[in-house]
Amino acid sequence: MFAIRVNGINFWEETPGCGVQRPVETTEPTTRLSPAGLAPGNAHAATALAGTENAFLHDSTPKALLLERRTLTLTVDAPRREVALLWRSEFEVGPATNVVTLGGANYYGLGARFLQELDPLADHFTAAGRLDLADNRQDVSQHPWAAVAFNRPDRPATFALFGHPQNPGGPPWFFSMRTPFAYLSATQRLDQQPRQYTRGERFALEYLVIVQSGTPAAAALEARREHWLNQTP
Repeated sequence: MFAIRVNGINFWEETPGCGVQRPVETTEPTTRLSPAGLAPGNAHAATALAGTENAFLHDSTPKALLLERRTLTLTVDAPRREVALLWRSEFEVGPATNVVTLGGANYYGLGARFLQELDPLADHFTAAGRLDLADNRQDVSQHPWAAVAFNRPDRPATFALFGHPQNPGGPPWFFSMRTPFAYLSATQRLDQQPRQYTRGERFALEYLVIVQSGTPAAAALEARREHWLNQTP
């Protein structure tokens, strides 16, 4: 899930007064064979972020505060026992304004909430080590990646989230929470440092999300990040 606030309008919650992220255009998924013999699937979508009063016009694009073009690339790597999702979003200031200010709460960004049955097993860790999230503690800290391991006896699995170092603000700040439910998000720390863009400016966010069978060590996840960053586009 992706949460953001634009010019004070919340595009995350579904309450009165919140904005709406409305799909404008989508493409049929395509599949191709990579040099490694994998079969990535690509899907593209254009989204207009508009206030509630303009969100349901026949064409809300002229009233949008922010325009997004999102590309999702899903790769199933059976030998590695991994499913990977490359998330890339390109943004530009919409026609409805000359300046946008991006903000949000400390967890705003690209986040994941897990199955409720997995919450008691969630073990959060980063490149710097394991996080202590007991007694309702939360953590917001900057790392190249963060992960949550679920060491189930029958099917252990690990969810990891990597941020591209060229994203605005550099390496992401990760929000980690174990209670009342397990949650992990990659943020730009807009609650502390809002970002402003003017008409004509563009910016992009790129993240890699993976789920691997088993519970890989931190060194293996660091190697996975390096492999991602060194791949030929």
